[in-house]
Amino acid sequence: MIADFKKNKKNQTQKFDRITLLRVLFFVLAFLIIARLAYLQIFRHEYYQALANKRHITNEKIEPERGKIYTKDFSSVSDKLYPLAINQKLYLLYGVPAVIVNASSTVEQIAGVISLEEKDKIEMVLKLQKQDPYEPLKHYLELEQKEKIEALKIKGLGFTEEVKRIYPQNNLFAQVLGFVGYKEDKRVGQYGLEEQYQKYLSGQGGVLKQEKDPQGRIMAIDSLETSPIIDGNDLVLTLDPAVQLQTCNTLKKWVEKMAATDGVAIIIEPFSGSIMSMCNYPDFDLNNYNQVENVNIYTNSAVSESYEPGSVFKAITMAAALDTESVTPETRYTDEGFVKFGPDIIKNAKDAKYGNVDMTSVLENSINTGAIFAALKTGKETFKKYVEKFGFGSLTNIDLPHEAKGDLKSLDSNKDIYTATASYGQGIMTTPLQMIMAYGALVNGGMLMQPQIILEKRFFNGKIEQVLPTEVRRVISSKTSNVIKAMLASVVKNGHAKGAQIPGFYVGGKTGTANIAGQGGYTTDTIHTFIGFAPLEKPKFVVLVKITKPRNALFAEGSVVPAFAEITKFLLNYYQIKPEY
Repeated sequence: MIADFKKNKKNQTQKFDRITLLRVLFFVLAFLIIARLAYLQIFRHEYYQALANKRHITNEKIEPERGKIYTKDFSSVSDKLYPLAINQKLYLLYGVPAVIVNASSTVEQIAGVISLEEKDKIEMVLKLQKQDPYEPLKHYLELEQKEKIEALKIKGLGFTEEVKRIYPQNNLFAQVLGFVGYKEDKRVGQYGLEEQYQKYLSGQGGVLKQEKDPQGRIMAIDSLETSPIIDGNDLVLTLDPAVQLQTCNTLKKWVEKMAATDGVAIIIEPFSGSIMSMCNYPDFDLNNYNQVENVNIYTNSAVSESYEPGSVFKAITMAAALDTESVTPETRYTDEGFVKFGPDIIKNAKDAKYGNVDMTSVLENSINTGAIFAALKTGKETFKKYVEKFGFGSLTNIDLPHEAKGDLKSLDSNKDIYTATASYGQGIMTTPLQMIMAYGALVNGGMLMQPQIILEKRFFNGKIEQVLPTEVRRVISSKTSNVIKAMLASVVKNGHAKGAQIPGFYVGGKTGTANIAGQGGYTTDTIHTFIGFAPLEKPKFVVLVKITKPRNALFAEGSVVPAFAEITKFLLNYYQIKPEY
């Protein structure tokens, strides 16, 4: 009986110990749950609030389709458009770090599908180790890459559609078009027309309200679009793709042949001001715009960089003198090879002395002292007014960004020497675009035109707006225009630009070899420019070729003149212009 009592007491004690243990475990578990809830609700509140928001409601910005940029084949009556900037649907890979099990392993699997550099892998791992509900990992994946990553079935990875700007012509229109890049996580146009027409091309985005889970999957069947989406508008350019190709290839050839640092070529239709071609070299691939060594290559030097033009400016000087009847082509003066202005002496190139010559000979032989004679006969104030009337010192208002207006400050001085140096294109600054538009006025009857690079604006609603030529002002009389055309044709036939001649056609033009200013004065480095036109009676085009610091030619007649001749031969054949003789 005593044994039974002891046995019962032992059983009761064990039962009590188990109950006590269960109670302790219950309270410990309850404490842990309460502590965990407190941690989650107090210390991790913001994170899980963000995750909850991500899950329940997202306001996703829907990007409109960016407007496209086209040009046409102007050699035919066809209305066919050639795409210069279009859009391609691709995919953005993103991650949800809270769901990713192993960041390093995930990135290695991704790298098995898409090429990643080591620094990209490290950056991607760091992103996936964050406590953010969403991290973009890789832009612009193609459908095949997307499907291969999806086949890996990695939890925490997802895709959204995105659009990439594609440039089918690669380098050909680089500085004119510009590109679409990221600026503070926004895709915006940078440089060229993409920047100039950013608002017009980009359209108006919308916001899509959706319910998603933490991995970004849509939970609700119906979604509410809370603001309208308006696609961007299209542009059609005046640039001729065949002319652009020929011009840019010729420019590249001669920049490299002359061992020059860079070059610019522009072609305009002088009566409308339409830009037929605009090239810069070096150029860059618009589809890989970030793979350049120097961002200065993005700059369109044709409109954005000022330079001292040199002797191509003598045609402007002569036109002013002719228009004011200060001189005629037959007016003569005696060249002694130099002109003194106090202690300063200005000489002709190569220290040449020409003796008694007329104004046509001044242009033919590019005589500095003859240009000075014509400018001073015109008068300082009148000369300055004509220079300004031709558009120098002012913006042309072309539809391209970052246009420079040049510099005419030296002409504000009362000293004759500044008028003298300006007369042959030194001491003043112009842009290549200003120079060719001024030559357009010289040969089209005397009217300065606004440069036109947009032919049509095609709006998202189907409306098409033709952009019409714009007259800026009359600069010289039609009589003066005819006289200066004939004098420039004589320059090509008898002067320094004989290499610009084309059999069967009367070609006019003027060379310019300008020394580049440096610290303490002018250096031996030069800029070569030639501006010419054809045919003589009613010019169909004006061509400018400019190259900087050529090493294999001393003067423009050996560098830009033959480049002009190549381009002009092509143009005459391409547009099937009948010979003049």
